[in-house]
Amino acid sequence: MKKFYTILAISAAIAAVGCTKVNVDENATPDRKIGYQVANYATQTRSGSETSFLDELSDLGITTEQFFMSKAYINADNGAGSTVLSEFYSPNPDSIKWNATSTEWEPSKDYYWPKSPNSNLDFFSWYDFKGVAPSLTYNGTTATLAWTNRTVYSKDDVLYANVAWHQNKNLETYQLDGVSEGVPTLFHHALAQVKFAAKIKAGCDKKLDSKNPGDSTFWTVILSEVKIAASSVHNNGTLSLSITDPETKTNSTTWTLPSNSVWANAADPAYVGQTDWFTTDFATGVDSLTLSYNNLSDTEQMPNGFITVRPQAVTDAMKLTFKMTIKSYYGSSFAAAVAAGVKTTEVIPVTAFSTTAADAYTANGLQLNKITGAPAYWAMNTKTVYNIIIDPSTSTILYDPAVEPWANETDNEIEVPKPEA
Repeated sequence: MKKFYTILAISAAIAAVGCTKVNVDENATPDRKIGYQVANYATQTRSGSETSFLDELSDLGITTEQFFMSKAYINADNGAGSTVLSEFYSPNPDSIKWNATSTEWEPSKDYYWPKSPNSNLDFFSWYDFKGVAPSLTYNGTTATLAWTNRTVYSKDDVLYANVAWHQNKNLETYQLDGVSEGVPTLFHHALAQVKFAAKIKAGCDKKLDSKNPGDSTFWTVILSEVKIAASSVHNNGTLSLSITDPETKTNSTTWTLPSNSVWANAADPAYVGQTDWFTTDFATGVDSLTLSYNNLSDTEQMPNGFITVRPQAVTDAMKLTFKMTIKSYYGSSFAAAVAAGVKTTEVIPVTAFSTTAADAYTANGLQLNKITGAPAYWAMNTKTVYNIIIDPSTSTILYDPAVEPWANETDNEIEVPKPEA
């Protein structure tokens, strides 16, 4: 099972952007505006199709005024064989906006590349859906990008880019993504996403009667009171990234990430309304699985039923609870069987499951960190899916945790047997 390292990318050709001129040698080549390129990685997106930064903004409901922030520093040739570091953009940072007409990313003003071959620029870029401004300090050698006391919401996004070091007209090929023109910008996710989904095991919604081939037993499953233990998932944290100038004309990708790619606790309050985490993903494409729960509105969640979370350890306190009601019917067809009435009804509350130390289910719920194959951390740049697969014919639940590198799901069914009566 692969863990994090995939990146959401941005589609775009170079963007002509620009402001403050730095013309050290007025007899050099003509002025050239600074452009941004953000790469697409087909191999790092689902099913080989490219997912762009614009697509992601659209998923967040942003279809106009798309932008990310970028801060630039110039290592300016002082004419005496050395360089002087200073801020380049004004305002610094500047917003790099998408121009749908020109299909380019453009800052608020025109900026131009320095003409001296001894001058170059360092670029630091990021995006924050809630508009929280991180701090960025850079002394010409080491840079630190930090979010402090940042609250993460169910629908949220924070991204940071690889640093574009020592850029000078981008005449050399950018080693990471083949960008040869414009500021090379490649984003990574600083948050994580989680989804819970339930379905009936394939082929287990009915069973033919061997003695009466024309009749079958049919099952329906109702999940109710689905929630996570209160105060167990936290949404406030601190992220600090640091990186050192490699002193080359190529890009360094080595931001120092926190241990296990999780954010540190800040004020550390918990999410509220965890019952609302469970959406129609629980019933997608399954006619015989119904739910009773509070829906989280589409405007408050990410696409496809994902919830954005602060990267954190999956602790003992994180328990999923629900009641499962299994109804069986008998007849020549499902409609006929339902019309004939319910044959048996079995309600399995969470407290009916085994409480031995080896079991994921405890008297207080399904302990997420004890599911075999489930992640120990909701890490930066990952998506975690908890698939709950139910076999109503045996009252068995299969748990299928899958960790995506922000791209692909893998299957790994783990059976938690029905407890003995």
